[in-house]
Amino acid sequence: MNKAIALAIVATLGCTTFVSAQSGTKTSTESISLAAIEINATMTVPVGVKAIEETYSYYITNGTNFVISVESAYDMTLEKAKAEIASNSDKKLIATKAHSVIYKETMMGKEMVHFESYVEIGGQLYRFYDKRVTPLTLDKITPMCEAVETIQPIK
Repeated sequence: MNKAIALAIVATLGCTTFVSAQSGTKTSTESISLAAIEINATMTVPVGVKAIEETYSYYITNGTNFVISVESAYDMTLEKAKAEIASNSDKKLIATKAHSVIYKETMMGKEMVHFESYVEIGGQLYRFYDKRVTPLTLDKITPMCEAVETIQPIK
């Protein structure tokens, strides 16, 4: 089946409204399948966010300000990510979650916020992280990181 068609028929499993801990605003969310990026799991995301494959790259995105890159983690783990952040004077750990870290990085004089998550699904470890093409703030990163924390394998 063509990936575009598969993406078009990915069923939403339900809609909910959550209040963001960061801004206090209500955001409508839905549960989506990650089958379009070959992961047997679901994830709760803001309405309009989809899992897509694009030229051998996997993303969970709304096409604009919500872009999570996905790849196999290989030998990287959350513990190794925390150690790398701690050892780099240009990085500062902001928060740690069950599968994720949020950190600040200073690069070329600009301060940016990033997140990385490591989730095992079906015996495979995956890395989820912000796309890192524009300087991001904590307000932009937090919903992406929170979405990754909702991943549930399909049994």
